[in-house]
Amino acid sequence: MCLKPSETPFPDTQTLTMRSASHHHRRKSKKQIHIRVLNLTRRRRLLREENKEMKMRNLKLLVENQSIILENEALKKKALLLHQENNALFALLHPTLSPVSTSFLLRSS
Repeated sequence: MCLKPSETPFPDTQTLTMRSASHHHRRKSKKQIHIRVLNLTRRRRLLREENKEMKMRNLKLLVENQSIILENEALKKKALLLHQENNALFALLHPTLSPVSTSFLLRSS
């Protein structure tokens, strides 16, 4: 195969596929890198703020749950006392009938 002096033995290196490949490997400018760093910094700051907000919400919910649990325990004790009082009054009104046992309530608390 004979080549003219103006021809090169390799195909054109500026074809579309070659250009896109070389464009992909081209180094980014300092401005592009700076913008990317700024965007990453901003994203990290926003994530930290969201994380702080989430922790604060979590802490508030934890405190609310604890107060609900304490209130629930107090209400259970009241319910038990009311049930015992109800049984005692029932026994006074109907001495021939036996009152309902409250032992199952004592075991569940």
